[in-house]
Amino acid sequence: MAKKTRYAIYYSPEPESPLWRFGSRWLGYDSATGDEMKRLKIKGLDERRVAEITATARGYGFHATLKPPFRLAKGYDRAMLDEALEAFVSSHAPFKVPGLEIADLDGFLAFRPKKPSPELEAFAAECVQAFDDFRAPPTEAELEKRLKADLSKSQKALLEKWGYPYVMEAFRFHMTLTDRLEKVERKAVQTALTAQAKEDLDAKAWVLDTITLMRQKDAGEPFQVVKCYPLTKPAKTRWPLKKKKS
Repeated sequence: MAKKTRYAIYYSPEPESPLWRFGSRWLGYDSATGDEMKRLKIKGLDERRVAEITATARGYGFHATLKPPFRLAKGYDRAMLDEALEAFVSSHAPFKVPGLEIADLDGFLAFRPKKPSPELEAFAAECVQAFDDFRAPPTEAELEKRLKADLSKSQKALLEKWGYPYVMEAFRFHMTLTDRLEKVERKAVQTALTAQAKEDLDAKAWVLDTITLMRQKDAGEPFQVVKCYPLTKPAKTRWPLKKKKS
């Protein structure tokens, strides 16, 4: 039987930063502590409806995906993943990312960079590739669920190779705020959220300076922060992946 615990490598804002507080209070969940948070009261939006439209996003915590959720492959353990993460961040320096805006992404709302960032896209691709040995293959049920979506030929190829269809050339950095909404409601929520978040949205570039390991202990449970890994100055040599246990 497949292991139930899943890990994911995310970007999440520094706890207690304005952006982190905004996103976590909007979702009503603090992924750093695993506790519920008092929700933001946003003019024009019903609190009960907000809980409904954030139900899925809340379970993942406020984040942007770099390495999508995975179970550990046979021969790997949490300590080995930690060692690989420490080595990875030691060879990557913080870098600037364009300012964020609340955007419509295929029917759901998310914080998105205002313009493309090749450096961010390359970094995310490295995260996917670098830790793929730690990823157990998806189960048949997981594959069937993914294939029910309207995937393109290239997305199906990405699913087969990396276990997820929205990575590499299909990757779009985003910090999810809602589930998929109908057009009229989506526009209303976007307008209200943008007005509320105005002080937290910086038109200037910001710095991606850390990655976060998250864990979901069992299906249906929310993801929670395990450890944050600050990016440091590049090392002289590339980091090695630790070999599997014999």
